[in-house]
Amino acid sequence: MTQAQDPPPEALARGLTYAGFVLVGYELVKDMIVGPIKLFYKDTTFGQGMPFRTYDEDVRARHKNEFEACLLYLRDFMEAVEDADFDAIQELRNHRNDLAHDLVRRLPILRLGEYQALWDKVDRTVFKPSNYRVRMEIGADPEFRGIDWEIVKGGEYLLFERVVESVKRLKQQSDAAPEQWL
Repeated sequence: MTQAQDPPPEALARGLTYAGFVLVGYELVKDMIVGPIKLFYKDTTFGQGMPFRTYDEDVRARHKNEFEACLLYLRDFMEAVEDADFDAIQELRNHRNDLAHDLVRRLPILRLGEYQALWDKVDRTVFKPSNYRVRMEIGADPEFRGIDWEIVKGGEYLLFERVVESVKRLKQQSDAAPEQWL
């Protein structure tokens, strides 16, 4: 950074905090998508006539990148996410990559308000597989009759939801701060 771009300490802290939220948020999303699929296939042999074969055939064959392969699996095979959901997660992934690989250059031009719509889209999107997973894991248990399954959240989603709330608070702090850097 040049001297003209030197941020006030509070603005620098907010920018770095935001970058941390992006990294953590993306890793949570990645774990919510890849983890359950890998677990589903782990040590499982499916019988004749089942729609499932192996993790490599059903998932990894879709793309060389495991995360993208899992997203494609959720969209195309399981129909658990739609095209717009797929796009929102890919947009978060691109945002994460931009910050992770070019943070020094991106910090002075980072405007937190520009990304709020992205966080809202990803929040709605990752709720879907989290909700789906909870339904599959405990939905048939008679003990849970009467639950409104449309609002049930998995534990991993609850942490992501906290990240989204923190990003909103950080943006509000940025809006209220006298520094012009962010």
